[in-house]
Amino acid sequence: MRKARRFGPPDRTHCDLTRPPPGSVMADPAQLAHNNTYGALPLYYVDRAFTCRSCGAEDLWTAKQQKWWYEIAKGNINTTAKYCRACRQERRVRVDEARRVHVEGLIAKHGIDVAAERLSCKIEDLQAMITRRP
Repeated sequence: MRKARRFGPPDRTHCDLTRPPPGSVMADPAQLAHNNTYGALPLYYVDRAFTCRSCGAEDLWTAKQQKWWYEIAKGNINTTAKYCRACRQERRVRVDEARRVHVEGLIAKHGIDVAAERLSCKIEDLQAMITRRP
């Protein structure tokens, strides 16, 4: 006769929770509560190797970076790193430049007051955005 299937968190009695792997970082379950998942949440983070989608370079997503992403930035527990640091920085510069060009276009077309109103921000913030160059 089969045993009835039990719902809820998996049975971790077989795990040795007193000694996580060397180099791991312990997870804080209270900070992971934002994840709506049926699966078990991690007890600790370990370094994970990945290949950058943009340049194909091998990189390492450290346990400390994972802890920040999942617990501080509140990233979804099912996500992983996709881009190396250099490609993320290059992408950030490209997005900032596109935003700056967009704001300059709005100002040229409508004036700074209307541009600030349309973007729901202060004029000082727009001026800072325009003067900040990569």
